[in-house]
Amino acid sequence: MNILLLGSGGREHALAWKLAQSPRCETLWASPGNPGIDSTIVEVNARSPAGDAITSDGLCFKADLSDHRSVFEFCEMYKIGLVVIGPEAPLVDGLADTLRDAGIAVFGPGAAAARLEGSKGFTKDLCEKAGIPTAGYERVRSEAEGLAAIARFGAPVVIKADGLAAGKGVTVAMTMAEAEAAVRDIFAGRFGEAGAEAVIEEFLEGEEASYFALTDGSTILAFGSAQDHKRVGVGDTGPNTGGMGAYSPAPVLTPELERQAMTSIIAPTVKAMADAGCPYSGVLYAGLMLTTEGPKLIEYNCRFGDPECQVLMMRLEADLVDVLSACAENRLAAIEPPRFSPDTALTIVMAARGYPGTPEKGGAIHGIAAAEANGAKVFHAGTALVEGQLVANGGRVLNVTARGQSVREAQAAAYAALDKIDFESGFCRPDIGWREVDRELDRQS
Repeated sequence: MNILLLGSGGREHALAWKLAQSPRCETLWASPGNPGIDSTIVEVNARSPAGDAITSDGLCFKADLSDHRSVFEFCEMYKIGLVVIGPEAPLVDGLADTLRDAGIAVFGPGAAAARLEGSKGFTKDLCEKAGIPTAGYERVRSEAEGLAAIARFGAPVVIKADGLAAGKGVTVAMTMAEAEAAVRDIFAGRFGEAGAEAVIEEFLEGEEASYFALTDGSTILAFGSAQDHKRVGVGDTGPNTGGMGAYSPAPVLTPELERQAMTSIIAPTVKAMADAGCPYSGVLYAGLMLTTEGPKLIEYNCRFGDPECQVLMMRLEADLVDVLSACAENRLAAIEPPRFSPDTALTIVMAARGYPGTPEKGGAIHGIAAAEANGAKVFHAGTALVEGQLVANGGRVLNVTARGQSVREAQAAAYAALDKIDFESGFCRPDIGWREVDRELDRQS
């Protein structure tokens, strides 16, 4: 099968790495890709009979993913059998619809279903109608409405831009001054069209966890759990980021809590979307708050998390091509549930100095081969090749990922690998996995 992977981050490198392991993957293409994805493509395509048609650097084209025609024409030219869409923006923009209408199998929801991520207000309204447990909320369309809403909720309170804001449109305000500033930022245009509306939410107490499921609109298969580390500083302090690290599975999300999440959150959502005439096909990523009343939905993402995808792929023992193609072709009921290693996988994000503000680009990176010598994997998230030198080209730059029989072992292996990397203008959190490591130590004492 010829496969096209769309995206350029660490999530997409992890997907490329796993897709390339499948014997069904004849040729793998990516756009726009990154140097790590490029290396993976070169390796897998070297075994393909079509290898002589592949450009020397592995990447065939640098498409504008908003240009649906160019993506479709590429699929036609290279007889693509499966398109895997990594990031959320092309999904919300309807790229999956365009390709499906042309008869191309796509992993990822259409635009109507992707509203679960593209509009927080849409998701909150769906939850209210379907009785899905989530935080109390109000939708607001002006600064005045927003300020009035936070006055009713009081602090702490959560303020969210309604649309896609590259992971930066959410403020957990612990004081009224923070809440008022967040509302004013949204309606002053800080997040562009994503801030045309906002959602004001009740603050939920508990621990967060991520739960993943695959669905073709009717059948639902569990696809693992993880815990992300959103804040930039040690002990989960400082501003929110796109994620500074993650581990999988998340022991705090016990089998019983997973069952509750599936029956009270995931399954009712899939049914509600089908009943509304926009069946959901792809991965459904539920951000959960584990409250004293049980799991409650914080938000949905319509794609794999980043960096959660990296740790899921490190544990996945099933053939990813089989799984994603079954989902895209509406035959999930015909396959076995995906198998995962019982090991823990943990990933550490190396970010460029200045992140999550303005990152410093161009910092030289050395030592990735040494980091991978003992079984770790370094996924490229924001890198570029400049005159043959690997350099930083984004905020989150590398994802150093390793496995172990416990979170503590995986953490030690990942930091040992990270120590082999020379990235002078980079930094990382030194405590990824800290909550679960503490719990493991408590259980041993």
